Amino acid sequence: MSARSDNLKSPEVLQCSKCGACLPVCPVYLQKMEEGASPRAKVQLSKHYTEQNLPTSSHLNNLINCCLMCGNCTAACPSGVQHQSLFMRMRSYMATDHGEGWHLKTLYHFLSHEQQLRLASRFAKLGRNHMLNYLAREVKIGNIPVKRLPKFNKRPFREQIIEDVKQNTPSRGTVLYFTGCGTNYIFDKVGHSLCRILKVMGFHVEIPKSQVCCGLPLFVHGNLEKAATNITTNIKLFNRNDIVAVVTDCATCGSALHKEYEIVLKELGMDTEAAKELGSKVRDISEFILGNYELLEPHLNSKATRQKVTYHMPCHLRNGQGVTTEIETLLKRLPHVEYTRADDYDTCCGGGGTFFYDHPETSYQIVSRKIKNARATGADLWVTGCPGCSINLSGNLQEEDNISVEHILLLIEQALKK
Repeated sequence: MSARSDNLKSPEVLQCSKCGACLPVCPVYLQKMEEGASPRAKVQLSKHYTEQNLPTSSHLNNLINCCLMCGNCTAACPSGVQHQSLFMRMRSYMATDHGEGWHLKTLYHFLSHEQQLRLASRFAKLGRNHMLNYLAREVKIGNIPVKRLPKFNKRPFREQIIEDVKQNTPSRGTVLYFTGCGTNYIFDKVGHSLCRILKVMGFHVEIPKSQVCCGLPLFVHGNLEKAATNITTNIKLFNRNDIVAVVTDCATCGSALHKEYEIVLKELGMDTEAAKELGSKVRDISEFILGNYELLEPHLNSKATRQKVTYHMPCHLRNGQGVTTEIETLLKRLPHVEYTRADDYDTCCGGGGTFFYDHPETSYQIVSRKIKNARATGADLWVTGCPGCSINLSGNLQEEDNISVEHILLLIEQALKK
């Protein structure tokens, strides 16, 4: 038993009434149909661990970590249990008791050192973009063939673009752009689309070059202390009073800045006021565009080629930022979109950060169901607003699938007048 377990006691473990409202919304439980995989069970296991009635074990470690951290349980809980805070804390203590895998140690190191992350991305680019195309076509990461993983940017996005993206007309205000690691190192086209769209809408876009990883991959695995450095760096950069909003094109990053920073700092006993203030300014880019749609509409080409589109809602967008119907509303307004909702458009894709790697079988079963339902819509394009979801969805498509996965910003940019 960890010597620190006395400090784990918290109201979360006492609030749970064991009602089971979390069961039908938990993707892992629905796949496994085992009580130990449910959020309810994890809360009770945490309770007994904190009370020192349950010794630590590899089985307990596996149960606690077999979680997508999607937030569905917290959203559905009638007793207000904050599962994510509790599970982050438990993961931290499981790491102390049992150690961490090499892939997590590597992840922690690079995501908390931006210069080394930039260097690592260059080697990753060489491996993914060139060597693996010839040497390891059948290699998989989890269930995703390496050949289906996206290629790295030739240069990080923040090195490609000037820090200030100015519009030609009087500014409607300054927007700060948190690019996240996904856009910066892999999906640079998304970043360029965001800048162009906001420019034609009349906004001045600033991209702080010294921003770092949002830290969510660190703290959801329990490494709160390393994440704190990233969090305080980003708060200082983005918590400005002279801006219209802080926009993100990644649901995960948006959730971190909007909601999770305050939770993590509270867990660490640090001041949360600045994090709360920043959170109030954060907007997912699709939400921001819809809120200012009258500025975009005149720039849309009503004769743009129509596309059959379906949508995957990222968990972090719904549960972390409270954005639910807005993206579908935006899709229905775009003149070149024929939108069809998939039956499970708002369920988890099964990616969950490293979950698809740590639990490939469960992850594959979850994402396969989503792919089947997306196919059934007859859509040519499957849009989402999360790089992690995009990688998991597109990576699990088959060669014969006539559907592609794309960020919603690319779809919007296609309709802009030339």
